[in-house]
Amino acid sequence: MPAPNPARQREARHRLDDFLAHPPAVWVLHYACQSFFQGQRLGSPRVTTIAARNMDRGETESFSIDTEAELARVAPEDAPANLDRLERALLDKFYQFLMANRSMRFVHWNMRDATYGFQAIEHRYRLLGGEPVTIAETQKLDLAKLFVDIYGPGYGGGQPRQTLAKLNHLSLLGFLTGEEEARSFDEGNYRAVQNSTLVKVKLHSDLAELAQSHALKTEANWWTLNFGRVREAYELFERNPLIAFASLVFAALSTGVGLLWKYFG
Repeated sequence: MPAPNPARQREARHRLDDFLAHPPAVWVLHYACQSFFQGQRLGSPRVTTIAARNMDRGETESFSIDTEAELARVAPEDAPANLDRLERALLDKFYQFLMANRSMRFVHWNMRDATYGFQAIEHRYRLLGGEPVTIAETQKLDLAKLFVDIYGPGYGGGQPRQTLAKLNHLSLLGFLTGEEEARSFDEGNYRAVQNSTLVKVKLHSDLAELAQSHALKTEANWWTLNFGRVREAYELFERNPLIAFASLVFAALSTGVGLLWKYFG
């Protein structure tokens, strides 16, 4: 299993600590959408549900076609003919939420481009006649990318969120893959899509907290996580044995204190 780059690993840990330093100002954001393939062509997938969970209070805001259809008293059989109107309504409320929280920080999972991400949501809103609120990149933290930097590319196998949930005993009840969410929506099972999105924002929030406290269990073993630092220490020892020895003693003491705190703190 490839080891993480030690410099990027340190930087990622520092960024995570800094980003989550004030939990009341941090929201975990996730959304579901239709399939990226519309018939035989690559299309702009409709946004079906968005959820945001505050990392301090656990309060969750959700915006969904399911809720908008219920509020507008649109019968389930009539929803497909009203999807533009319903999607516009959910996005109106989502961007009102962002406007009220535009100074906050947002943790997300792989929401980083125009295919799936903040840009994709903005594009959908513009198509429907809205004017989106733009969030600065410095206010966003991609947890998926960060975990690769901290734990290495093989930390969770082919389905990292499911793997991490099982390793850390976190609930996956109601969790659907992106493909399953798109299929459920096409079948008219809007509530299942909304529930899955809510499950994911809670899961992402729990994973972020565990990673920040250095308690997240992954498939990366100790050697994988520390190989880069061991190599750095060896190279430092060749250049300056005294500094290297002092660093080794400090690292050992830090590890010992950390283990004592974990088990007795």
